[in-house]
Amino acid sequence: MASQNPVYEAQETPPLLPTLRYGFQFSLMATVTLLVTPVVVARASGLGNSYLSWMMFASLLVVGVSTLVQVRRLGPVGAGALLPMFTAAFSIPFCITAVVDGGPATLMALVFVSALAQLAISRWLFILRKVITPTVGGTVVMILSITLASVVFALLDEAAQAEPEKGPATALITLIIVAALTLRGWPMLRLWGPVIGIIAGCITAAALGIYDFEPVLRAPWVGLPDQWPGFGLHLGIPFWTLLPSFLFLGVIISIQTNGESIAHQRVSRRGSQAVDFRQVQGAMAGTGVSNLMASIFGAVPTVINPGAVSFTQTTGMASRRVGYLIGLVFVLVAFSPKISSVLGTIPAPVVTGYLLLVTGNLLVDGARTIIQSEPNRQKIVVAGVCFWLGAAFQFGLFALPDLGGVVNALLKSGITTGGLAAIIMILYIELTSPRQMRFQSQLNIDALPDLTEFVNKFADRRGWNNAMKDRLGAVAEETLLTLAPLDLEGLLSDDDGIDGNDDRRLIVLASSDGQMADLEFIGGSSGANIEDQVHQLQQYDTLPPTEHDLSLRLLRNYATSVRHQQYHDTDIITVRVGPPDVD
Repeated sequence: MASQNPVYEAQETPPLLPTLRYGFQFSLMATVTLLVTPVVVARASGLGNSYLSWMMFASLLVVGVSTLVQVRRLGPVGAGALLPMFTAAFSIPFCITAVVDGGPATLMALVFVSALAQLAISRWLFILRKVITPTVGGTVVMILSITLASVVFALLDEAAQAEPEKGPATALITLIIVAALTLRGWPMLRLWGPVIGIIAGCITAAALGIYDFEPVLRAPWVGLPDQWPGFGLHLGIPFWTLLPSFLFLGVIISIQTNGESIAHQRVSRRGSQAVDFRQVQGAMAGTGVSNLMASIFGAVPTVINPGAVSFTQTTGMASRRVGYLIGLVFVLVAFSPKISSVLGTIPAPVVTGYLLLVTGNLLVDGARTIIQSEPNRQKIVVAGVCFWLGAAFQFGLFALPDLGGVVNALLKSGITTGGLAAIIMILYIELTSPRQMRFQSQLNIDALPDLTEFVNKFADRRGWNNAMKDRLGAVAEETLLTLAPLDLEGLLSDDDGIDGNDDRRLIVLASSDGQMADLEFIGGSSGANIEDQVHQLQQYDTLPPTEHDLSLRLLRNYATSVRHQQYHDTDIITVRVGPPDVD
């Protein structure tokens, strides 16, 4: 049965035996599947066993070290949570094209650019929140399922040509076992589903005589790869044609990190708390640094392990202590050619069977992200149109003129065409929506008269009555008092999280949706999360209010909903206000 609340939160220290048990358990589950991506890419490159050995070593080393960074948190880099890293299976089509067309140096340069995009998104997440949306991310993930499927079908075709009966049979058995355990198994068994399916597929392949175990017997227990591939930056035509796709890959990884970090916060903390977007930014920065390391070592791109949330929810274990052990195990396995060879010799039909389920999950996850996160029906339509547009370009259904090598290559990519179309259409919807009104001033209580005049003007333009105007004014006043409370007679100290800096700026954006008004307050860091404070007041409504609670209680009574997003150095409080009830 899944755990509803964590037994151990991130900062807590579990006993040694549970730490070892859960740490080794997760490491084993992750190690078996995380090498699938580098193995598929290395085999497709045609560069031989030396490149395959290096890719396995580099991927394990990067994943291990970056897991430690993600768990430990170094300044603004890292989530400070149990979020182990993983290789990005959805990057397989990009990586194969890069390494086949341009070689390892081109892959290194493209992963480097993708990492820079992730770091930029993490730094300016609050600015890009209108573009880096669940709709864009979900649409691109859905298109990714098509591009990955083309690779999977090519692998399956190669297996069928080599072994007309044994190859497809092995892939089918692997798929059936992985799907059966993942879909209907007990919570813990679902976590082990991919591992059990791959092991069963390997046993089937060995029984059918298509599993070559000889490289494992020859590999030493401890050592380094025999050959350094000699990487460098190569900015040829393949780099420029693939650059937009890898920039989109950076966006996709950032969106995946955003979703995984938010989901992990919800299952790793006791009680209901608002999402800490500073931790989300740290996780994004940690993933960006991880991919910088991947580019330096010539490894494949990395993401947060998609099984981390399920693992924490099932076991109740969210302690960083377990994360340190997981990262250490990855690093140790990297220096053991014997263990990595076991994983690197997994037959191609077995890998194909596993990736078939990954492909299906990508399509479903992308659609679910859009439907669950996007209330705007127009943007859901955008996702559907852009998905099929990307599919049409991916499969060459449009007869296009010769526009040059670079442009032709861009238009052949469903990710590029579908992703760009999604961004353009979302921006079109935003720009053609009813215009927002904007207010700007210093963040202090002296701005209240001008702010009140602003919301009155906003209400007049919408044709709302005095009752709605008064309610909007009260919400604006209480939100301002909460962001910039009075500091009279030294009542407030630095411990309150308020520095008294008069240079802080306040921006208020006002918009409407029918009879509902949305006020978005953007200002400097205000310390405690207002959304959490309002929620706590709802839980303890019978207690007499303190002077500090009055603004929060009034805000809760006037507003339909309050959402507080805290970023590094920036707070965004979104308050939705409905018309007063008519008696």
